[in-house]
Amino acid sequence: MGLLDRIDEEESIDETPVEKPKEEKPKKSRRRSKKKEETVVATAEEEPRSRRRSREPRKPRERVDRSLTGDFEKAGTAAYSFRRLIDFIANVGWSFPLIFIMGSGSNFSPTYFLLGGLLITILNTVVLPVQFGRTLGNFTTRTSFVRHNGKNPLFLFHFLKAMFLPFAMAGLFSIQLGLNYEKGDSPVGLIICVLCLLIVIADIVIGRIRKVDRQGLWETAFLGVYLVKHVSSGESSGWLKRLESSGDFFESKGWGVDKEGEDSDES
Repeated sequence: MGLLDRIDEEESIDETPVEKPKEEKPKKSRRRSKKKEETVVATAEEEPRSRRRSREPRKPRERVDRSLTGDFEKAGTAAYSFRRLIDFIANVGWSFPLIFIMGSGSNFSPTYFLLGGLLITILNTVVLPVQFGRTLGNFTTRTSFVRHNGKNPLFLFHFLKAMFLPFAMAGLFSIQLGLNYEKGDSPVGLIICVLCLLIVIADIVIGRIRKVDRQGLWETAFLGVYLVKHVSSGESSGWLKRLESSGDFFESKGWGVDKEGEDSDES
């Protein structure tokens, strides 16, 4: 029995397992890698911030002086007012007698007179401004519209200024459309008329604010347009010569002529 007990003890000693060394957990390396990624992202975020801070502040834009420069002299009050009257008659004033006659109930046919009036309007707002940069009112008062740089404005300036009364009529019509507007009606006409009304209001407000400089909506929109005295070169011929001579006629009558010592900046 003693021998058997010894053999069992030796087998138990041989069968005891040997402890293996513990392996390092990979979690720690993951945490470290996460920390590294966070530091990289943080540095990447700090770089654009530092770049933004390092940018130099933008310099404020220099304000462009759009006041009248050069050898131009602003037109006086008489020329300013008489030009407006002549251009008003040429643009829309001719239509008032036709409206009055048609409203009286007569059998008068205004077709030819209407076509003739439209031709005068196109001549004064498109043809003459494109060709000479002036209107009938400018020729009769010996004036001209120029921008702050000495150049004539586009013909659209003269056309838009001539549309004041049509815009005002469309604006008043928008009030009637707004009162009679119902669901399902097309809002296009109402929107157009409201825009016309806003244009008229803006022109009046800006004209009041900048009354001293005679700058209305369109003078401001075209970057400074002024009414100045025009000196003829004397080399004109044909229709241009006849238009220039109209200034002599009105001057002989004393219409649209500035008095001596009159302040040209007065509006």
